[in-house]
Amino acid sequence: MKRRAHILHTGDIGSAGVLAELTRLAPVTAISGNADGPPLSLLPRARCVELGGIRILLVHHGFVHARPTAELAAGLRRYRPTVAVFGHSHVAFVTRRLGILLVNPGGGGRRRFRLPRSVAVLTIGVRDVRARVTVLDTRAAVRREMPAAPAPRTAGPDRGCRGRRTPSRRASSRARGGG
Repeated sequence: MKRRAHILHTGDIGSAGVLAELTRLAPVTAISGNADGPPLSLLPRARCVELGGIRILLVHHGFVHARPTAELAAGLRRYRPTVAVFGHSHVAFVTRRLGILLVNPGGGGRRRFRLPRSVAVLTIGVRDVRARVTVLDTRAAVRREMPAAPAPRTAGPDRGCRGRRTPSRRASSRARGGG
């Protein structure tokens, strides 16, 4: 694998040694998956990272029967990302819904469920974000690319995401004239 600016891993990592190998290539942001045991199971189950001014949500389980999971839906509401990356099914795909680029990179580790091994590359441009899935098991790599809707840039260096700020129940009732 070529050196990259940042590696995002959406769980089912396999071993701490895999993370160590990946960190030799680039900084890694990872979450735990359902197949990860200790110490990997101590990683967060969901995470939002900001890279190049773009919010990227990581969750392990993104879709069931073509519908977003509660985990993905909650992350989309909380962080309002431009990109959501998820795994679990190990079936690679890239699509866009409601202006959000949705990416399942498949699985780049050992082969599972007779599925081809694959990875996705996000390219953050001046005006958009693109995702490309590359199948690793064939000589002629299959690529599918999808641009995201233009994304608002945020000032400052790359950092973690912050969810929407919502007033507490107590503050809301005071604003309405309650206790």
